[in-house]
Amino acid sequence: MNIIAFIILFSILADYSLHTIADLLNLKTLQKKIPDNLKNIYKEEEYKKSQDYLRTTTLFGLIVSTFSIFVIIVFWFGKGFYFIDQFARDLNYNPVLTGIIYTGSLILLKMIISIPFSLYSTFVIEERFGFNKTTLTTYIKDMIKGVILAVILAVPLLAGVLAFFEYAGNSAWWLCWIAVITFMLIIQFIAPTFIMPLFNKFEPVEDGELKDAILNYARSINFPLKNVFVMDGSKRSNKSNAFFTGFGNNKRIVLFDTLIKHHKISELVAILAQEMGNYKKKTHT
Repeated sequence: MNIIAFIILFSILADYSLHTIADLLNLKTLQKKIPDNLKNIYKEEEYKKSQDYLRTTTLFGLIVSTFSIFVIIVFWFGKGFYFIDQFARDLNYNPVLTGIIYTGSLILLKMIISIPFSLYSTFVIEERFGFNKTTLTTYIKDMIKGVILAVILAVPLLAGVLAFFEYAGNSAWWLCWIAVITFMLIIQFIAPTFIMPLFNKFEPVEDGELKDAILNYARSINFPLKNVFVMDGSKRSNKSNAFFTGFGNNKRIVLFDTLIKHHKISELVAILAQEMGNYKKKTHT
């Protein structure tokens, strides 16, 4: 094994180890009884359910990550990467197309392996805790749309990167950097308008108390906000969420319909205030 291969394998194993240790430490902190300072906020039954859900999803995540590492090691030492490389080269295409076939083959294998785990997570774990609203038809449609988008968006980017490394010599690294940054900026603009609506419906929040409260708060902290949208998150899950799209002066807030259904306006503004704070302070929670 050469030094580069050793570094790659060591990095993969180190990343797995650190995440596993962190998950085990998180599991260790879970409590069966509700803490005294949360008794006036959480109901005993709801708290127990949240702890059970976190425990179940964390353990399942450990199983998935452990299986993934096992597959990588077997594939590595079983010369799986070599065989796929030889398969791509034997087609006798140009180097860029060969690279696309090689990378695409690995991604396809990973997707096939991950499908059973994804199905179990969605239709067993999420169903058990009362969160799942996804139908099998929706699941399949999402997968097909995801594959099509990957081909349309990722293949040209990958082709460009491979072409730069093949033909641009010492300039390849900064040309690749420019290409990737440009791609990410373009995605930021087109995702809210063209990509995300392929999976969910987005409608502007109607004029009224909720929209006024959100926009007024945003103005009070000089937070640029173009519009507020509601998304049909209930199409797939009972979970509530909110997120931002866009950047600069084109930021948009998207609220799940489940979030609006289960919270008061003051609570919604408080939730978004935390998100805006993360955005302004460049922190993540």
